[in-house]
Amino acid sequence: MTEMNTEYTFVNYEKACRTSLFSYLLALIGLASFFLATTAYFDIRLDRLFSSFGRLGHIIGKRMFPPDIEYATSEMVVMLLVQSIEMSVVGAALGFILVVPLAWFAAYNVTPGPKALYLFGRASIVLARSIPSMMWGMILVTMFGFGPLAGVIALMIGSIGFAGKLMAEQVEAIDMQPIEALTSTGSNSLGVFIFGVIPQVSPAWAGIFVYNWDARLRSSTILGFVGAGGVGLALREQISTLNYHGALGIIMAIMLLVICSEFISVAVRKHFT
Repeated sequence: MTEMNTEYTFVNYEKACRTSLFSYLLALIGLASFFLATTAYFDIRLDRLFSSFGRLGHIIGKRMFPPDIEYATSEMVVMLLVQSIEMSVVGAALGFILVVPLAWFAAYNVTPGPKALYLFGRASIVLARSIPSMMWGMILVTMFGFGPLAGVIALMIGSIGFAGKLMAEQVEAIDMQPIEALTSTGSNSLGVFIFGVIPQVSPAWAGIFVYNWDARLRSSTILGFVGAGGVGLALREQISTLNYHGALGIIMAIMLLVICSEFISVAVRKHFT
């Protein structure tokens, strides 16, 4: 009996592997067909795509290298880098404060208003996600003028769109038994959220906050292109004046900043997980 069960299990496993392999091949063929059809439709010449790497190396080697380290470490650029960091921290923090109730409203299993509040929470998150931070920066610069205020608000809205979806999904995946126990004792919606939801999602939310800050920091470095503050302003000036050596120096400074933020992000996420 045991041998028959073992043989039956092995046969089922072999059939499942064959089905999985067949599905994988079909998906691979479909993606390859889509890629070829797309390149033909848009008249993308792959030979030009691969040959452009040589020109890119020539531009970097002749026009941009060596980087102007002296300019990249000047007081003005360093202050703009610090401004980018400050913008990312403030934008991520304000966005997180606003996104907590929105994530609560947008989670279908615990929302206090299954109709109005749920739609409001989902619509707010979708609206924030639908427009990139650069476009928000352009819109906000026309409203508030040039400077970091427009950048902070753009990063705040970007935080709502980025973190809101992830945080709402974490709430929708919680264990509902503590929620049902609190509800049966007469606890209201706010009490259920504070004592039943937050203890379950707080470690995941902490990781999402750190990951969101890391993403906002990268966004803050390019908002200066539209006048919304940060080191992107200096990078735009160097590119517009064809000073590619200074532009490469700023790019390397931004890369160093992002690498440092990645180490900080990993260390903080490990602490909460």
